[in-house]
Amino acid sequence: MPVGKKIVHHMDFDALANVNKAVVGLTGEPHGYAEADKRKLASLIEEVEHRADNQDFEEAVPEKASLLIFKVASGQYFRAGNKRTALVAGLAFLLKNGYAIDITNSELVSTVDRVGIAAASLDDLYAVMGELKSKSKTDRKGWDGLTKRVVEANKNFLTRLA
Repeated sequence: MPVGKKIVHHMDFDALANVNKAVVGLTGEPHGYAEADKRKLASLIEEVEHRADNQDFEEAVPEKASLLIFKVASGQYFRAGNKRTALVAGLAFLLKNGYAIDITNSELVSTVDRVGIAAASLDDLYAVMGELKSKSKTDRKGWDGLTKRVVEANKNFLTRLA
């Protein structure tokens, strides 16, 4: 979806499901979701796509990433690894759109943990992300290759979070 003159690259359902599969695969946990959760995830993805479309690219990308992380972490859509999936999906989304964030940052992890138990809001998460995000080279790889690289680069951290 174009925002300003740049195009925001959005994650689709298969890409998001593959993030969960890769994350839980590190620890041997079950990957999966109920059919009802698949519909909710599709709705979540659509909500992220339409979020902040009236803003310029530089404002829209972090807002969309925050919403993606918030919704996945708070929704408990997958059988396992929802918060880890949220962190990896958020980072992959940011990288695809020319930004980065350190998903090992303790303040970010703590906020995502609190999102998962309804003790932090989207505004709380957006504030933390705003402080931590940085510009990066836009990643031109497909979602699967990007997910694999993000998971591999953060393998030890993600395994400890399990």
